[in-house]
Amino acid sequence: MNIFVIPSWYPSKDRPVSGVMIKEQTVALCKSHPHINVGISIWGNKDERNLLWAKDHFKNISKLIAERDKPSSNRLLPNLTEYTKPTFSWTKKILKGNFQNIVKANLYNLDAFVRDYGPVDLIHAHVGHPAGSIAMEVAKRRNLPYCLTEHIGPFPAPTTTDSKGNILPFYKLPFDAAALNIAVSPFQKQRMELQGIENAKVIPNFADEYFFRPANTAKPSSDHFTFLTLSFIAPTKGTGILIEAISKLTAKHKKVKFRIAGEGNTVPFQELAKRLGIEEHIAWLGNIDRSAVLAEYQQADAFVMPSQYESFGIVYIEAIACGKPIIATKCGGPESIVAPVNGLLVDKNNPEALAAAMHDMVINYNRYDSKQIRQDFMNRFSGQAVLPRLVQQYQEIITKTNP
Repeated sequence: MNIFVIPSWYPSKDRPVSGVMIKEQTVALCKSHPHINVGISIWGNKDERNLLWAKDHFKNISKLIAERDKPSSNRLLPNLTEYTKPTFSWTKKILKGNFQNIVKANLYNLDAFVRDYGPVDLIHAHVGHPAGSIAMEVAKRRNLPYCLTEHIGPFPAPTTTDSKGNILPFYKLPFDAAALNIAVSPFQKQRMELQGIENAKVIPNFADEYFFRPANTAKPSSDHFTFLTLSFIAPTKGTGILIEAISKLTAKHKKVKFRIAGEGNTVPFQELAKRLGIEEHIAWLGNIDRSAVLAEYQQADAFVMPSQYESFGIVYIEAIACGKPIIATKCGGPESIVAPVNGLLVDKNNPEALAAAMHDMVINYNRYDSKQIRQDFMNRFSGQAVLPRLVQQYQEIITKTNP
């Protein structure tokens, strides 16, 4: 079975975390299913070197005259190779954002994959646009089926809708033409169906159970309770709500610490923490690599992220993979992740409720069993649990296309 993957985002030198989940999940697929060959198509997916911005003319000129990388491939595993054909992209308002050349770059990568592994059986696109739009064109020109996994939240994105919130025809076409639309949560499936997107099935995201795991040694004893937060630092992820809740919690519990990791502008939230007099309780870690992420999960007592909207919430399952209880908001995806065995759900935009949940977790921490939390993850969100469902869908699409 040969699968050609087109991601909308993918890790690059300047954005190492962008699309890292797609890369990690594809690696896990290839490790567990050596009979499946996968090619990942890279054309500049959010790589700053290939993005031309409307208000950055001087930088655009330097990008245009810079020496361009030649097409290349990078074999990650015997059955997994990244194919790169650098291509510029810009706003869709001008020459359709160079879309036709982006399609040509992906066709170039697909043909390179065919030379290495043989004919493609199926294209798998991640996110409706741009990857779904690209996959639809590539599939049409090569007479191939494709499936589409929609990760984005909120769905549909405001940039893809009309004034009434209805998805525009251009952005809906890839879903209509796909052999299968994959929603990462029941909530996401509902959102898709409200937009008239049919043929959707829920296959949740998963985390690599061999990487995200409990620590081999017992956590050092401490008189402080440590919460970890990992997200983009922004109001949409509830960063401000978290700071307010920390202020309320520390009025009762002085021996609590918060470690907040992720890229984004921390300045306004650090200033808020200072005004509230709680800066000593918070460590701002910035954007950290995956090894550091794992260490933070393992060393924390619990994980908390009061997001405004999540189509799924990959950080929650990474935390429970490490055996840590979680606190999440009722914002979509987390409702299908949080259960009594692994944590608590609270209303969003409610610092009082969040503080109460954190207080509850601190004083009743002994009711959470790390082994049971890990087992819950293994049963529902590990590669062992999810990948067979994905592979089955691959096979059904291929069989239906080529009976």
